[in-house]
Amino acid sequence: MDDKKLLIERITGRAYGGLVFMRRCLEVIHTKGTDAAFSRQIYILLSYNFELILKSAIILFRKEKNKDDLIKGLNYHDLEKLSREISVNNLNSVDIKTIKKINNNFISYEIETIRGDKINIQDIIDVRYDFEKDALRDIDPEESEKIKKEIEIMEEIIKKIKDIVQK
Repeated sequence: MDDKKLLIERITGRAYGGLVFMRRCLEVIHTKGTDAAFSRQIYILLSYNFELILKSAIILFRKEKNKDDLIKGLNYHDLEKLSREISVNNLNSVDIKTIKKINNNFISYEIETIRGDKINIQDIIDVRYDFEKDALRDIDPEESEKIKKEIEIMEEIIKKIKDIVQK
């Protein structure tokens, strides 16, 4: 197996495992609306796993062949900036239309799919250090169900990436 396929297999495997873990948490532990302690942990995991998915898409479309060159320069967490590492057409091919950074007291990213679905991802650095802010996140009584749907969308993106790798 070449380095590109191996990296993508590893990255998407880790992301998929993280999504399965989060779904289980949302079914058993964090089953309702926003909860300061539980939600923060889910936001961190959601951000981490989406970042993995996005980085696997970037690696998929890079022309480099060896592992070091494929991962070079991907050691930051700004999802909007990362999305500019590949063309719009390549993003679209894995069902990502846009990734837009939003700063309303907290930094998040709105990911829109080609089908029009939306995922809201909290910035991993911002959510980790949100204790420094004098603001609270909005309460969402349907948070758990919303995140479960976002996980499904992320799983579909993983499937698209894997399908392209297999071609």
